[in-house]
Amino acid sequence: MKKINYASKLLLSSLFFSLLVSGVVAQADADSNQPGTMDELQIRPMRLPSLQEVGGTPFMTPDYKLASVQISDVKTVTAVPVKFNIFNNAVMVQKDGQEMRLESFKQVSYDVTENNGTVKHFIFKTGYPEVDNNTDKTIYQVLSVGPKVHLLKFISQKVEDINTLGDYSRREIVTTEQLYIYIPGGEIKRIKPGKKEIVAALPALSGRIDEIASANNLKLKSESDITLLVEQLNKP
Repeated sequence: MKKINYASKLLLSSLFFSLLVSGVVAQADADSNQPGTMDELQIRPMRLPSLQEVGGTPFMTPDYKLASVQISDVKTVTAVPVKFNIFNNAVMVQKDGQEMRLESFKQVSYDVTENNGTVKHFIFKTGYPEVDNNTDKTIYQVLSVGPKVHLLKFISQKVEDINTLGDYSRREIVTTEQLYIYIPGGEIKRIKPGKKEIVAALPALSGRIDEIASANNLKLKSESDITLLVEQLNKP
């Protein structure tokens, strides 16, 4: 009987210790994933360019959108009013009635409801390798992301003189878009629409690209086709 009581006590002690350790680990995980606050954002005032007499807008959306801003691997600030400034390649943050520039972040994401009711998800990231004139601080719109391939879009703007039917020209903001392919842990490559160009950028996945393009009747000439391809490439 004593042996049984001893064994029972030992088992209960082990269970209690296991529960205690599990509770401590769970609490540590919870503490490491605490939501961030607006005061933790690295922001500073920014003077916006004077474009009053120039046609077009430097912003992706006319209004501020409530976004999630990931500032570290374990911390995200939610409900942050943001607006992407294409002209300056900057994420603007509205705080206390002022327009500020977000200096450092891992990812910014928000949703936009289209006129037809569909919801479009926007993701912006930094930290990609240098390519062309872009640095690791350059902000890209992420069209598709996964373990094998990231599809990125770099959007830039400049002011140009546009000829009119009359004897004068007007100044307008001209927007340019460029797609890039990034292989996690590897290279980032500029791509042009077209199957041949994409296969050249991803030679190791050429067979899978052929399969996906044929199965889905993809010409790979449009952004939507290429996005669908990358989404399929990232599936197990």
